[in-house]
Amino acid sequence: MFWYTSPLFGSMSCLQTDMTRPFNQDLLETRIREINDALQTLQAMLEKRFQELSLVELFAIRYLVIQLVEAAASICIHLIAVRFNERTEGFPDCFIQMGKREIIPNSLAMRLASIGRLRNLLVHRYWTIDDELVYSACKSGLTNFSEYVKCIRDILDKGG
Repeated sequence: MFWYTSPLFGSMSCLQTDMTRPFNQDLLETRIREINDALQTLQAMLEKRFQELSLVELFAIRYLVIQLVEAAASICIHLIAVRFNERTEGFPDCFIQMGKREIIPNSLAMRLASIGRLRNLLVHRYWTIDDELVYSACKSGLTNFSEYVKCIRDILDKGG
C-alpha cells in the first residue's frame, strides 16, 4: 500500500497492490528511456510548421507515436500484471485500467487511451491517416507522456 497526492482532487489517496511481487526495474527503466528519447526527437521535429515537414519526417512522426504508445503500454501491462495479476485487452484498455485502479489520474488515462487508439489507426489503417491531424495531436499531446513518466517515477521512487 502506498499514498499519493491525487492531481485531480488534491487529496491523499491509497492504492492497494500486491507489494510482494517486484517490478522488473530494467524493463521499466528501458521503456522510460525509450519514451524520453522519442519525446526528445518528436519535440525537435514539431518545432517545424507542418508545411515544412518532409514526407520522411511525417512518417517518422507516425513511427515515434507508435513507439511512444508501445513503450508506455509495456510499462502499463507490466504494472498491472505484477501488481494485480491481470491482463489487459489492448493498448487503450491498458491505460483505462491504470486510471480505474488510480495508478495514474483517470483524466491522463483517458488521454493516453485516445493516443493508444491513434496508434492502432497508424498500425492497422495507415492509408486513412491525415498527417496534419497526427501533427496537431502530437503538438498538443506530448505532455501526456511526460506526465505519465512522472507518475511511473513516483511509483518507483516509493519502492513500487
